[in-house]
Amino acid sequence: MFASTLRRFEGAPAAPARLRREAIDREIARDRAAPGLGLTLRGLSKSFDGGKPVIDGLDLHIPAGQFVAVVGRSGCGKSTLLRLILGLEAPSAGRVAVEGEGTPRPDAPRRIMFQEPRLLPWASVLDNVAVGLRGGTAAERRARAASALTEVGLAEKAEQWPATLSGGQRQRVALARALVSRPGMLALDEPLGALDALTRIDMQAMIERIWRAQGFTALLVTHDVAEAVALADRILVVESGRIALDVAVPVPRPRRRGDPELAALEGRILDHLLDGRG
Repeated sequence: MFASTLRRFEGAPAAPARLRREAIDREIARDRAAPGLGLTLRGLSKSFDGGKPVIDGLDLHIPAGQFVAVVGRSGCGKSTLLRLILGLEAPSAGRVAVEGEGTPRPDAPRRIMFQEPRLLPWASVLDNVAVGLRGGTAAERRARAASALTEVGLAEKAEQWPATLSGGQRQRVALARALVSRPGMLALDEPLGALDALTRIDMQAMIERIWRAQGFTALLVTHDVAEAVALADRILVVESGRIALDVAVPVPRPRRRGDPELAALEGRILDHLLDGRG
């Protein structure tokens, strides 16, 4: 959808960047037709081998379509929480309820994007994106994969090998692979941590714009608090398997780096992480 929106503006007379962004955002709002999946956690706990709980009696509700960032110190349970939400780990107690009823796609899948691209070196870029697709003919699956590559700006790389791509391009292929099935929920587990600063900013903007276009629920685990406040509607700070802080990000989109409100929120969260102040 987003790629088609951009094509509508190609060849148009030059306009100030702000006006172009506003026009594209209006198109995205009209295109958006696939709400995300809501999520409710009740008394969720997880222990490994009978040890201390990694996730400890957690209650949480995430509305459909919200962009949530999860931050915290290493070992606090962020990635375990993500795996429980996706059904990759079974809880020791409690439950995860996925709420898709009433949406156009109640059976929309849940997908994850990892820090490492995890591409198959012997398969083309296009075939890497198509991995795991079900239904339709082989040609239809390849067409869907090609469309996902267009969304992340890599249509021209479809027949190349992963080894020929830069690190940022490989992560875009991984993003396309996560998006090709049109997920109702996309989990992002430190997906940009290994990228250089400028590539990381470009990827953040791409993830945000595709999220706005498609309407899936996004769950981002990150150590980068600046990234969290730039992207998320809401930030959860996890400490010892519990939600220690649950903060809304009230700054409207598009957000400007260096915005005083974002800087103040980042400082508040860093204070909490570094020395326990709320």
